[in-house]
Amino acid sequence: MHILYEVAKRYPQLLLPVEEGISQSEEFKDAVLRGKPVDREPDFSFAAGDCLTSCDTPAGRAEILFLENRDDFVHAYRALGYRCEPADIPPSVGAATILGLFNWEKIHAHEAEWLAAGNTDWPAEFARFTSDKANFVDTLILLSAGPYSSVSAQQAGLGNAEWIEKSIQIRKYHELTHFVCRKKVPEKKDALRDEIYADCIGLLSAFGTYDTRLAEVFLGIETGTFREGGRLSHYMGDDTQESVGTAHRWVLEAAGRVAEAGWDRRAAEDRTAGIFDLLLRIY
Repeated sequence: MHILYEVAKRYPQLLLPVEEGISQSEEFKDAVLRGKPVDREPDFSFAAGDCLTSCDTPAGRAEILFLENRDDFVHAYRALGYRCEPADIPPSVGAATILGLFNWEKIHAHEAEWLAAGNTDWPAEFARFTSDKANFVDTLILLSAGPYSSVSAQQAGLGNAEWIEKSIQIRKYHELTHFVCRKKVPEKKDALRDEIYADCIGLLSAFGTYDTRLAEVFLGIETGTFREGGRLSHYMGDDTQESVGTAHRWVLEAAGRVAEAGWDRRAAEDRTAGIFDLLLRIY
């Protein structure tokens, strides 16, 4: 059975159509808020590379759903992150950390165990069990394939296949950075700075070094000039020239902190060893 069938047991909105207004429908509320079964087939391509994995971090275990097909990623992001509404997902967005997901598989498993023990008042137990969000509310990292931040292999200076492989690694550790920082240092939050440090950890995990040129290209900055459609505009609004300067300063700050922390180029087999410790030292 494809992994999406298993994931849909947790998050039944994956079985619903993505269409305007559906989040206000009884069908959506029945599935997502009340946990009623959905009698639909998932609208996905079921790519062979799709997988659900996890990663241990200083903030706890993070679960990661990788969807190889871009259309599948967009569909899942809309279903899970936008309540099945047809939100615009820019081409430069290839990953997301989705908060506050009701995991109905956990609820149903607890119900079965509780009733099997001879208990009868499930409505009262349901209220007690769901009063603690830790019992049933998930965070999920959603990843796609494709070139990172819509940057071409040529811009990255790599062959196509290698760049796709590196892009997936960068995305994974970019999102894991957000996962760790929001839980461990929630008081430190700045949209652009967070993105730059997340890209920094992503690059270190993929290459062992922090390439400041590539870090700026990811944001749409090339030779000091902003490229229309670059990620920078998502975080800093319309004043792009000031934004370019701010981004450049923070990229250099990140590079300096990595150097001060004594992070040297890592061999392929241990590029991620200690990377979260490094993150919490430089962030």
